[in-house]
Amino acid sequence: MRKKWIGVITVVFLICMMLTGCGSQETGAASAENSAAVIDTTIEETEEAAEREEAVETLKVAMMGQDVKTACLILAEQLGFFEEEGVNVEFEKVSSLADAVTAVSSGKLDLLPYGVIPSLSFISQGADVVIIGGTISEGSEAIVAAGHSEDFQSIEDFRGKKVGCFRMETGHMVMKGLIREAEMDLEKDVEFIYLDSAASIIEAVLKGEINIGFVNSGYGYIARQSGAEVAFAVGDYMPEFLCCRQTASRTSVTEKYDALVKFEVAELRAYEVYLKDKETTLQILAEYSGQPEDYIEAIMYGTEEYRNAMIVSLDPNKDKVEEFYEVMKENGDIDADTIYDIADYIDTSIYVEALQTAAAREMDQEIYAKLLAEYQKNN
Repeated sequence: MRKKWIGVITVVFLICMMLTGCGSQETGAASAENSAAVIDTTIEETEEAAEREEAVETLKVAMMGQDVKTACLILAEQLGFFEEEGVNVEFEKVSSLADAVTAVSSGKLDLLPYGVIPSLSFISQGADVVIIGGTISEGSEAIVAAGHSEDFQSIEDFRGKKVGCFRMETGHMVMKGLIREAEMDLEKDVEFIYLDSAASIIEAVLKGEINIGFVNSGYGYIARQSGAEVAFAVGDYMPEFLCCRQTASRTSVTEKYDALVKFEVAELRAYEVYLKDKETTLQILAEYSGQPEDYIEAIMYGTEEYRNAMIVSLDPNKDKVEEFYEVMKENGDIDADTIYDIADYIDTSIYVEALQTAAAREMDQEIYAKLLAEYQKNN
């Protein structure tokens, strides 16, 4: 910054010398006044530029592979919205959600835009992290072998079945809660078999080793290509159920509040692009993920042949977070006697301020009205 000041003053001085050295004394006097004005203006502009430069804060955000669940984040980055809003976003690759929550809770990362199970599990054990927004809702599908979709027409049809799932997938926990509410014993009436990945679940379904398996949105599409069928989307039983949330460190919420608001504004702008410019969205997400555009279209928008199970949603959805926390307790996924109240670990103010900021500028008012109504319903 010191070098910039020296450069500016030097240029201004030379301009002054040129102006005062030419013409009459009167002209020189006028030029001196003009030069003084130039100096004042230049100094003022330089100070403003310095303030803007100093105001740009950095957020370190966890990213996993080339998953397009974080569509709004990807679009905001590729379209330059973060830079325009005045926040520097640095992406840090993480190998697992558990590692990512640990990094957020220790302050090594500012934000995790994936998952909800690890965040709530860590909170139940005292980790000081905060849910500030959303990424997607729903996004879970139940897959079966070809010709067996009719085997699952109600919750009661799970009785006596082998169910494949993996621990960090939200949909199977929602279904466990519904099965329990249908007065079935989760230990005796249904056998839940935990596998290491969605690919393993697809394979087990095709081999007949399990009757049904729960996978994230996208893998249902892949399973269909492999000869399996999608029996239903978990959202058919529980609309708008909770999925990936945005989890921030308490320190970041306190010390980088404005940067987080700017981050959310950029994502809201990207959300509008997602809704109104399908061509740009497909192009960017396909290039980012390395997947063909027809796959991206199917999981992000749905097609005649495939109903997408994933809903892009930036809303923190406080009510659903609290509800899911209780489901995890009742299912035995977290300690039912935890002393940590989830309500103390949710902050909706960042999203609200971002929504108001976007609406006061160029956001489509119809989209804003819809998002505001959703916020009022969900929080």
